[in-house]
Amino acid sequence: MKYEEQDRPTWDGEALAEALGRELSRRRDDLWTHERFLRWLAADARAQAERRTTASQREAALLERGRALHARVLARRSGVWLIDVPPRLVSAPHRVTPMQAMDDARAMHAAPRVELAAAAGAGRVLWDEPAEHWVVLPPVVPRMRALALRVAGESMAPLIRSGDTVLVELGAPLVRGRIVVARNVDDGYVCKRVDRIGRRAVGLASLNPAYENVIIPRDERRIVGTVRVVWRT
Repeated sequence: MKYEEQDRPTWDGEALAEALGRELSRRRDDLWTHERFLRWLAADARAQAERRTTASQREAALLERGRALHARVLARRSGVWLIDVPPRLVSAPHRVTPMQAMDDARAMHAAPRVELAAAAGAGRVLWDEPAEHWVVLPPVVPRMRALALRVAGESMAPLIRSGDTVLVELGAPLVRGRIVVARNVDDGYVCKRVDRIGRRAVGLASLNPAYENVIIPRDERRIVGTVRVVWRT
């Protein structure tokens, strides 16, 4: 039996096992003690492992690119600007509530950020949370009365992932297909897409099919605002 280096790529696992079985059944000496054969076998195992790793990495890279493209499509459909870097933060000059900081932040082309996640518990009130940092808005984003929030949960993946920061414009009209932050009595604050608008209720949908949709009363006090920008963590 010859095991030349140039033969190494031609073997697959089953063929190698069959050949070894035939050879060992004919030979009295122990093939496994031959140094040259052991070196060849080790090289073959390394090559197969490298091929598997490379294929796995390629598959993971393709999957990640597919998710990124999907997120871009969803952002365009939802009227959202997706930024692939974290937002730039500045310390708030005063430790006050978001509403108290709103006008000053707007004058500096910024928005107060609240650390309370959009999916926080129902017992907490968003406007009572102190805004210790402001998010600096990109120059192309118009000045607006807005609030920056960090989102918790994966219900809006792949467009909005857990830990991302969203810029929520206050007072924007409710539009089907847009993404909003709203207050739900049972779940606290949620970030969802407007699926339908009825006379008495608003249907809010998750982008991630693993999560349920939400129905809230059609009440302006329940809608915090419309998501305009998403910053990745």
